Amino acid sequence: MFQAQPLQIAGLLQILPQTVMHRHGWISAVHNQAQLGEIGVHDRFVDDRILYLDRPGTVRGLRYQVHPAEQALLLRVLRGSLFVAGVDLRRNSPTFGRAATVTLSYMSGNQLYATAGFAIGWCSQEPGTELLLKASADHRPDLLRGIDWRDPTLKIDWPVRAADAIIDPEDVDQPQLAEQTDLPG
Repeated sequence: MFQAQPLQIAGLLQILPQTVMHRHGWISAVHNQAQLGEIGVHDRFVDDRILYLDRPGTVRGLRYQVHPAEQALLLRVLRGSLFVAGVDLRRNSPTFGRAATVTLSYMSGNQLYATAGFAIGWCSQEPGTELLLKASADHRPDLLRGIDWRDPTLKIDWPVRAADAIIDPEDVDQPQLAEQTDLPG
């Protein structure tokens, strides 16, 4: 069973799975197609990955895939915690270019759902953070695009200073949103 809490932008949901305690620990759902459908998530997820971030302050993104492989994403932290930002790239959306953020953690068990049309980025907040990422389309490096995570027009309050951030080499020289020519949707 899932509860959905919409974030500030339509298309981004914080999902709170029900956790059932038992004498040996607990169990919590990550993905159940029918139950997710009840809260408005109708994407079918076809590609699952686990990402490991060894140090706090590791920044990835803001990334997205373009047609024909736009991705809806479902994110859940398996260990540690992660600050996640989603930027609306849907050109006809009233919130185009706006960002919303949420912190996902192992302890809370919360998840983030982002419909296709969002650039997603994150920053690890604890050593040894593990993230389960479910995507509605296969990973296609040839269709992967990025936006500068520091773009001031996005007004994202990252939990790490740029000088202290550990940046994936693919994210070092990304253009700002205003310079994008290949947006999804």
